[in-house]
Amino acid sequence: MKYRLLGLGMAALMLVLVAAAALLERSEPVDYGRVHQHLTARRDTGCGCGGSQLCSHLPLVIIDTGGQEIPGQIMEDQRDRFGQPVYTKAPDGESTILAQIKVIDNQDANNHPGDEPAYSASCRFRVRGNSSRSFPKQPYLVQLVDEEGENRDLPLLGMGAHHEWALHGPSLDKSLVRNYMWYNIAGEIMEYAPNCRYCEVVLNGEYQGIYLLAETITAGEGCRLNLRMNIKNAQASGYLIRCDRPVEEDLETLRDIHVYSERTNENKHDFAIRYPGKNILTPELAKDIELDYSAFEKALYSFDYNSPEYGYRKWIDTGNFVDYYLLNEFTRNVDAGRYSTYLYKELGQPFRLCVWDFNNSCDNYREGETAPESFTVQEWNWFLQLFMDQDFVEQVIRRYGELRGTYLSDAYMVGYIRDTLDYLGPAVERNNERWPVDMPGEHHLEPEGRNPDTFEEAVADLQTWLLARGEWVDESIHALRQYAHPSRHKQYQH
Repeated sequence: MKYRLLGLGMAALMLVLVAAAALLERSEPVDYGRVHQHLTARRDTGCGCGGSQLCSHLPLVIIDTGGQEIPGQIMEDQRDRFGQPVYTKAPDGESTILAQIKVIDNQDANNHPGDEPAYSASCRFRVRGNSSRSFPKQPYLVQLVDEEGENRDLPLLGMGAHHEWALHGPSLDKSLVRNYMWYNIAGEIMEYAPNCRYCEVVLNGEYQGIYLLAETITAGEGCRLNLRMNIKNAQASGYLIRCDRPVEEDLETLRDIHVYSERTNENKHDFAIRYPGKNILTPELAKDIELDYSAFEKALYSFDYNSPEYGYRKWIDTGNFVDYYLLNEFTRNVDAGRYSTYLYKELGQPFRLCVWDFNNSCDNYREGETAPESFTVQEWNWFLQLFMDQDFVEQVIRRYGELRGTYLSDAYMVGYIRDTLDYLGPAVERNNERWPVDMPGEHHLEPEGRNPDTFEEAVADLQTWLLARGEWVDESIHALRQYAHPSRHKQYQH
């Protein structure tokens, strides 16, 4: 891969960046309550167990399915009417099984499977994700429940108490850091991004390697979105919408909605309400949400789209949309604005976007190379129209300059990767013994030559790509003005 060759010529620069990163990391972050595990948690100090059992400074998540097969597996050669995969279910027809989960999270010593758990609970359990379901190291959904089967909120690994969690197993991302890094950077500059913590997972007595336990995007107390429903009226209640592939049997979607604009349908996207849940989502409330969201799109795609009185700015947090764009554009996250895209409206607040899933970012897209020399996100969904507004484009350019001097600087990004992997320490070796980078079934990128041969190459590829991306965007950011030039969108205005 050509970026590996570039990395050799940047060795001297790396030494400078490492020194600079240590200074930048001590700068005062925006206070959104973000916790960076690698900066706050204890490091590996070893213990006297003599290597007779799993011994980790990372928290352990231990799951026992009682011999049941885990539902949510892709059924080979079966597709729904949209051409999407069909997933297995439990024998009783449910999408999840009842399992047991233990979390071992000692604060002053390493963790072992036999230690007293910080939390022990029942949970509903299944495979989650899209293409990642097909990977040998699978991701999982965990829904904590009590003895009656009702949702049970627990503050796992120091994060805000909730019942629903995602266990993301870095498989496509051989560097192990993409989601952790970009969720946390997003959490520093945006109002909300999912909190996450590294852990090691043992499933049915078998070690599964490093996972990232993350909040799912939904309502909750403290760290999660303030989407409480106080009255049955969308204008005064919070809700969450997901834009993704249209599916007939989506285990996470609650209800499809129709929207004002046909552009999303042309791109084969589907809008569904993710919150409120089925217990309180009445047909009347769902219709109110549909009309409320469609009113926003009507303003965005109208002739007066940039009008202060009638346009999109009355509906959205413009700064939030700018930050979402820049994070996903800088990383060339091919899913952003198309798949796994979450739009939320808190009580009395404008529409905001939330980041999710950076597996495919930073030239890690399965189906082909995403070179650092391109802009793409501005052509998807809402951004296609937003970039017709000169004021929005200028706000993007100004904000990029601010972020490039802090969280998107070469020093910060390279230092973040280095320090995160330093924190993971011996867990990386255990993970890579369980899932060797070059094992059969672990080469997911096409063409074949894009796959790294070692963990070290995967990390070097990521770092080198980020440096090349920053250099190109620095030189090209002003070219975004072309999308707001009247000659480019005259057809939409006359």
